[in-house]
Amino acid sequence: MTNRYAQYLQALKSGKGFQKLSKLEFLQPDGSVAFSLGNTFKRGYMTTHDSRAFIQGGTLNVSLQNGERRKATVTLANLDDAFDYNINKIWFGQQVRLLMGLVLPDGTDFYLPQGVFYIKDPQAVFQPDSRTVTFPLVDKWNYLNGSLFGTLEANYVVAEGQNIFDEIKKILTFSKINLVSATTDPQLQIDSTAPVFTDYYDDKTYSATNSDGSITSDIPMLQTPYSIREASGGTFGNLVLTMNDLIAGIIGYDQTGALRIEASQDDIFDEEKAVLWSFTPNNSLLFSISETQKNSEVCNQVLVIGEGSSGEIVWASAENYDPASDTNINIIGRRPYKLEGATFWNVQQCVDLATWNLKRKTILRKSVSIQCQQMFHLIENGLVSIVRTDKQGSPVEKHVIQSFSLPIGETGAMSITAVSANDIPQFTSTTSSGTA
Repeated sequence: MTNRYAQYLQALKSGKGFQKLSKLEFLQPDGSVAFSLGNTFKRGYMTTHDSRAFIQGGTLNVSLQNGERRKATVTLANLDDAFDYNINKIWFGQQVRLLMGLVLPDGTDFYLPQGVFYIKDPQAVFQPDSRTVTFPLVDKWNYLNGSLFGTLEANYVVAEGQNIFDEIKKILTFSKINLVSATTDPQLQIDSTAPVFTDYYDDKTYSATNSDGSITSDIPMLQTPYSIREASGGTFGNLVLTMNDLIAGIIGYDQTGALRIEASQDDIFDEEKAVLWSFTPNNSLLFSISETQKNSEVCNQVLVIGEGSSGEIVWASAENYDPASDTNINIIGRRPYKLEGATFWNVQQCVDLATWNLKRKTILRKSVSIQCQQMFHLIENGLVSIVRTDKQGSPVEKHVIQSFSLPIGETGAMSITAVSANDIPQFTSTTSSGTA
């Protein structure tokens, strides 16, 4: 795989062009592939799903946010009715894996996963000379948020003192039949793919503090500090997001279809991340770059307010007084943003949330839009760098990917929205206990 990945990168860098590959894998309930459909047009292989149903077009859209991240739309030729939406062909709840890649210089196919999806509100179109079907694809979060699945029939309670990651794992293994009993049958589980959880929180604790700074106890970060209740009619998605808020995590489904939780506390210094692609004068992948200064969205203070374990108000404020920053409070005045909620229950959690949110709001004001050749290994929250030959000294600027749009067809440019990784000021924190 390593050698083939190196060949893939070399094919992108060569500037000679390449043959784009796209493939949809329609999955069985157990995760195995029922059949696949690509643009290689090998007639005779799985003849029901041959080149008559090639991928006509579509787009993949990915954005960095907690919850749903991936969406796609694909349009297929449906001349033989193979892709009608019914139980014997394409059925409700069927998962679809999207892969994209290219033909390597040695002539072999190389694919990278782009997400695992469900089909939502498919549309069939008949015209005298054509018959097509369009599948809007939504990522697996839609089986938690009630859009396609995940609405609670009865109240659900996570008791105080439970491990947050264990509780999320348990929800994913609940039976789709009764919604409350765990099952080992992957075909019945809400999500049979093992989640990927950071180990950042494993040995860390929160101090349950009163507003006067007195400490009542130290509680493991991964332990629920109180009972969490989601009422009937609510969703498992809301419940999972509430538990994620307790640790200030970053949560969503990744390109392999696994639910992933990362630590926002470990996501401050973007410059230290690996660069996924470097746009240089020696490669021709960059088509254009445009910058937008969003002065209407400037924020230099984030205040997080919650209720402590003893019922007292707890809060933390992250502020930008960095003299090297052009948006610090002493230059432009205070531009605050407030977050308030019952899930913010201790001072350190409030500090973590305030710092990460201020970092996000600081860098988002400088938005960079990149038009480039299609690439298939980029991920949200990853880095790209650009040699800015249009600026004096041709500086190398690093940018954090916030979203991207990738054509599924062979033609068309890739669009990336990113923010600068070089503009993170030093923040000052104050709290209700007087410490930071």
